[in-house]
Amino acid sequence: MCVVLRSSLAVVWVLVPLVAIGAPPKRPPVDVQAMQEAMGSGAPAEALGAYPSAASYAHFLRARLKHHDGDHRGALDELRLALASDDGSPFLLTQMGEQYARLSELERAEAQLKRVIERSPDYAPAQFLMGRVLYEAQKPTRARAHIGRAIKLRPADPDAYLVLTQLCLDQGKVDEAIKVVEDLGGALPGEPVGYRRLGLALAERGDAVRAERLLSRAVERDPGDLEAWTTLARIHEASGRPEKALEAWSRAVERDPENREVLLSAGRLALRLDKPGDARAYFDQLLSLGRDPESVVKVAFSYLAVHRLTDAAAMLDGARRQLEEPRLHFYAGLVHERVRSWGKAIEAFDAVAAEAGEVAFEARLHKASCQSAAGQHRAALEAFTRLAADRPRLSGLVPARARALERAGQVKEAEALLLSAFEPPRPAADVLDAVAGFYERQARPSDAVALITQALQRAPKDEQLLFALAAAQERKGDWQRAVETMRGVLDANPASAAAMNFIGYTLADRGGDLDEAERLVLRALDARPDAAAFLDSMGWVAFRKGQYERAVEYLEKATAEAPDEPTLLEHLAEACARAGRRARARAALERAVEILTENPDAADRPQQRVDLEKRLKAL
Repeated sequence: MCVVLRSSLAVVWVLVPLVAIGAPPKRPPVDVQAMQEAMGSGAPAEALGAYPSAASYAHFLRARLKHHDGDHRGALDELRLALASDDGSPFLLTQMGEQYARLSELERAEAQLKRVIERSPDYAPAQFLMGRVLYEAQKPTRARAHIGRAIKLRPADPDAYLVLTQLCLDQGKVDEAIKVVEDLGGALPGEPVGYRRLGLALAERGDAVRAERLLSRAVERDPGDLEAWTTLARIHEASGRPEKALEAWSRAVERDPENREVLLSAGRLALRLDKPGDARAYFDQLLSLGRDPESVVKVAFSYLAVHRLTDAAAMLDGARRQLEEPRLHFYAGLVHERVRSWGKAIEAFDAVAAEAGEVAFEARLHKASCQSAAGQHRAALEAFTRLAADRPRLSGLVPARARALERAGQVKEAEALLLSAFEPPRPAADVLDAVAGFYERQARPSDAVALITQALQRAPKDEQLLFALAAAQERKGDWQRAVETMRGVLDANPASAAAMNFIGYTLADRGGDLDEAERLVLRALDARPDAAAFLDSMGWVAFRKGQYERAVEYLEKATAEAPDEPTLLEHLAEACARAGRRARARAALERAVEILTENPDAADRPQQRVDLEKRLKAL
């Protein structure tokens, strides 16, 4: 077994006095401080009052040099020469025990240290090293006895406490480990190391409650401990205390204002707490350290995560003016596309150089889609034709090209293209979604059902096709059959949260068993508590049960996760109106109408925008 210094128990070996045997009667004065520094010792000056011969000391120094070079055999040889003139030195004998341990010769190390302890039972370094050797040899009971003895002999030495703490922790005796750390705190008031190391170890093990308590004690003693502050910040975030977490992140920033990870984490949390000014300050500090593309992208994605799309676009556009990096142009284009700023999106995608490889083809695909959405049908179709010639199997090309044909009025051509890509036994997911969307927009749900049913004859258990069939059946109005189709999916895969959600929402929306609907959706939420669709379903179940305040609660969470989904906003508006929150209902409807005006493709049904405008007027 190889003896290693555990990271949480790094030990500074304490050098003790070398016993002089037969020393000359006269010798020049010794510079004790210089000797300590040369030996790398943490021993107190008075412990060096006695010393061996000059030859013994020279061999000891050579042993230390070899030790630090990793030559432990050589260190042993030098120590034997040192002992030739000082054969009774417990210090040198203990050093030999350490070298044996370093060579993984634990039995020889134990035997060596046993001899030292028999001669000098109150020699603390030998007791301590014996405890460590026994610990590594997996003899914890004896190890604890020797480490405990070392602590009694030197109660102000933190190293023995730390090893004993680790030993207790390895045995699962967390309360005992905490007691050892408390004893260390009592022996050395103001010393943070025990609280810090045990706190970090417990945090890594997921024991957040006790880790927080210990790390809080650690930062009281050492407010400059960056790792303790960042760990506390993560604990506070995970336990739902974002304000306290942001305070910890800010303390971490004070300790290391050039730490990119800390600045990014602080900025992200500030955004989630709706403190854009604080977030901008952290992000500006981060970007001042070097405006590299990676940092810019991370900051932009932080804005995207809280749906601040305009800020994300501004961040990326600013970086694009300073850095020539294809990803910045591409990501800027995606954000502008998301907010339906077609002109800016086209310009950003066009800036991606052809030499950028795969991202250049992706940029061309998105540029053509934006041209189609902007009504530039001829340019879009020409771009798709060229792209199909250059990269015919590019993912997403067929659905995007078919949608462009449909927008340009070439409906038959769009359908033919989709059907040609509807390859048995299983079409690609994007093609399947595109076919379903096409037939829905064309008010031909029966054709979608027929096509998917035909595909299922070749792959009757294909879950993706079954989902598509159920959705097509529901759009056709045959919701009972859609539920039965999805029950088949759930029978084959009882853990399918999506199937549970589909059945639950459909039952609630179509007037089915609301109690069953609630049970299924709650099970789906157990699996994915932050899924916007599942939260919306639960809100709609509550709405149908007449529990309007509860419905609003779920639907607010759903729209927070997906703020640009018109149907979620529509549901929220209805729940708010029934709960007497007319202003909130109006705001939700206005936002849904705005989205559908900018992007008609976002509609969940053909007349959705018209319906919402009527409800808005009724309010």
